[in-house]
Amino acid sequence: MSSKKCLETIFSIDFYQFTFYITDIKNVESNIENSDTIKWHFAKCNNSKCNSIFLVNPAEGPGDLGYLCPDCSAKTTTSHVVQCSSCRTILNFVRAASNEEKVVFNVPKCSHCIGTIEDEWEIEPLYQPDSYI
Repeated sequence: MSSKKCLETIFSIDFYQFTFYITDIKNVESNIENSDTIKWHFAKCNNSKCNSIFLVNPAEGPGDLGYLCPDCSAKTTTSHVVQCSSCRTILNFVRAASNEEKVVFNVPKCSHCIGTIEDEWEIEPLYQPDSYI
């Protein structure tokens, strides 16, 4: 036998965290590099009629209307929003005039949580304190 120590090195990749590791024979791991510093994740659109899956930057929060895909997010600038006040789901977009202020209408419950389809027709406007200034 030779007097030299043989050090076996095993390279592994953790695809879930996008991180490379080096493991030696003693099973001690050390982080050598991150391939991605921002962990993007998938989110489901909060619009009940859309339900698309899209990538979300974790630096951006869900906002008052939840996570909206780019198409539904663009609709909020041209339409009123109908939202359930119980489960916070977006139920519909109602077309608005270009000079009209866009408002969020609330229904007390919807067919996605504890209500029925008939409950979705009883809309109430949700006014923000800024609109009275």
